[in-house]
Amino acid sequence: MAVLRTIHTGLTVHDLEQMKGFFVDCLGAQAGETRQIPAGETLGHITGVQGAQARVAMLTLSGGHLVELLQYSAPPSLTVTAPRPCDIGAAHLALEVESVAGTVQASQRFGFQLAGRPQFLTGGPFAGRWVTYIQDSHGFTLELIGGP
Repeated sequence: MAVLRTIHTGLTVHDLEQMKGFFVDCLGAQAGETRQIPAGETLGHITGVQGAQARVAMLTLSGGHLVELLQYSAPPSLTVTAPRPCDIGAAHLALEVESVAGTVQASQRFGFQLAGRPQFLTGGPFAGRWVTYIQDSHGFTLELIGGP
């Protein structure tokens, strides 16, 4: 069976309103409504997490990609921080930006810091562009690819 299309990228976050603000104010996303997923077993059945309760916000990035931000209120998270990029299960969202340095600077207002150092790539599919990872205090990771 073939994949017909990508629908969205779902990301679990520590603070939905802060992360929504980051995506809108820093990355230029368009925000849909924030809503509470209705109480009941639906979310638990979908995720396999019994008693799951969450608020969700859908955001549309330039180019039309949808990002679903989820903040669970139950059950409590077993982790305080996300896995390191090298840990099994870790994930990141890669975004093409006008200016890597400018986006890094703007992201600091939302608690993001450089994970490493920006690198200029001389080969591969992103040759001629700058690339870096940024992370918030909970290890939420984004990859930025673009101009200086």
